[in-house]
Amino acid sequence: MAPGALSLVLWATDLDGFATFLTDVAGATLRTRHPGFAALTLDGSEIQLHSDESYPGHPWREALANEGAARGIGAEVRMRVEGVDARHRVAVEMGYISIQQPHDDGSARSCQIMGPDGYFFTLWEPPIGGS
Repeated sequence: MAPGALSLVLWATDLDGFATFLTDVAGATLRTRHPGFAALTLDGSEIQLHSDESYPGHPWREALANEGAARGIGAEVRMRVEGVDARHRVAVEMGYISIQQPHDDGSARSCQIMGPDGYFFTLWEPPIGGS
């Protein structure tokens, strides 16, 4: 599968747990996983997960490790999924925080989840009969 126009790289403290979140909650497909790295796809987009060891010279690496700052602060990852209600339920059962319950906003059905490492996820699906 050729990658889409956008790839997302997220740092993960628990690579396996984050990959499980993306497969079970967002419906991503795990393509490869080895120590320190996982690659997934979701609707033609590539998502890569990297452990901290992947970026030994990155200026934020030490701050993240020492201060415990949520890596996802300031970012919202929006993912189109099928079955928002069921996926929200799975996320909560996995122990993630529901920021906003599934709801209809007139243009989509969506919910917000605080996922692994403080990343904020909006899961959405078009209304029935919409695209």
